[in-house]
Amino acid sequence: MQDKTKENPTNFTPGGSLGLLFEKAKSHNHFNELLKKELPRELAGLSLCLIENNKVFLAAKNPSTAFRAKKQKNKLLSIINKIDGLSNIELLSISVDEKNTS
Repeated sequence: MQDKTKENPTNFTPGGSLGLLFEKAKSHNHFNELLKKELPRELAGLSLCLIENNKVFLAAKNPSTAFRAKKQKNKLLSIINKIDGLSNIELLSISVDEKNTS
């Protein structure tokens, strides 16, 4: 009989360093979904790339979204600080996701 935990990754709980990476990925995805719900329509092309210490790195799907986001850094930081678990964020970095631009 086939092991069902290998078919469904949500039930897979590895130990050690791999387990820590799984947990970090789950929390990252959770924060990204919360952020996307809070963003205004003109900044909808932003996504969370990395959370490191007190800094958040965001990727924009195109240069115009990145430009608009950079003009509204204080507003973005305020939105991010309202998300439970990200209230300690002090710095924000925005770049263009080169893989998604054509």
